[in-house]
Amino acid sequence: MFVSGDLVWRIDACSVYFDRMLVRGWALHGRDPIVGATLIFDGSGREVRLSSYGLASSDVAAAFPDREHTAQCRFDEWISAPLEDLGAPFHLRFTLASGATIIGPDALTNAAAGDPYFQCWENFIALLPQFSSGTVLEIGSRARSAITRRHRIPAHLDYVGLDILAGPNVDVVGDAHELGSVFCDRRFVAVFSTSVFEHLLMPWKVALELNRVLVPGGIVYTSTHQTWPMHEEPWDFWRFSRHSWQALFNPATGFEILEAVAGEPARVHPIRGSLVTRDMPSSPAYLGSASIVRKVAETSLTWPVTTRAVTATSYPAGELAQPPTPERP
Repeated sequence: MFVSGDLVWRIDACSVYFDRMLVRGWALHGRDPIVGATLIFDGSGREVRLSSYGLASSDVAAAFPDREHTAQCRFDEWISAPLEDLGAPFHLRFTLASGATIIGPDALTNAAAGDPYFQCWENFIALLPQFSSGTVLEIGSRARSAITRRHRIPAHLDYVGLDILAGPNVDVVGDAHELGSVFCDRRFVAVFSTSVFEHLLMPWKVALELNRVLVPGGIVYTSTHQTWPMHEEPWDFWRFSRHSWQALFNPATGFEILEAVAGEPARVHPIRGSLVTRDMPSSPAYLGSASIVRKVAETSLTWPVTTRAVTATSYPAGELAQPPTPERP
């Protein structure tokens, strides 16, 4: 939800399906009623009037009993647009009864606000200042899409980026399955990874390796997918629900779970419908799953199986495995 003075609005859905986008939400203005809404695509500047604005909104009225103009402030419709616009950033312009207009901030940011999956990352960042010194490790740090997270680490902590391949933002080349061969024991106060665990051949082994390289009380943030198309095959192995994390991070592996969430709601649409799958689109699904865990004890568990003993290839896309390059003290 976005609040700016008298304007309050929320994008509940902006889902792209082939050549159309479902736009659903609500908006109200406390002093000057909204009489219309227009969607503006940032890239092309194309404008689409939302003809459905003014639908009944008893839920909004119940949530804001002290505000006026809450009874009919919803919009819900499919719009058509060129492919380059669909899924791209957009804004909403609201027209008021007085003739004035207000353009809200980025609608995609509005839609993601409050999502547990995204909030989990912010919660991890908020925990880092508890460490007065030390080093934070990112697993899978290579900036494949020019995205880096080094800047989010507090300035008083050091950062090391690890990846299976050399590239931008990679400080050390190595395999997450062999962290103990790359780094010394108790090297880090925190470790994080984003969209990595689905590509790990043996994530249970990585959990044990994380215990080895973390200081007591060190924390781990992990985010991956609960639902996502196959990608980077053949190195795409797993999907995780919010309940999965307890199988990897538990007293036996030396961890306690601080947070485990699912977010980025999605719908699964089968290509071939049947009595079994017909209700699938209305069933809960999430694109993201994330957790924050803390090391509470050492573990005696081991998994003496290397990735090379299982496969002759390495991520990504089945390239021949490369030997790790240990960090030099």
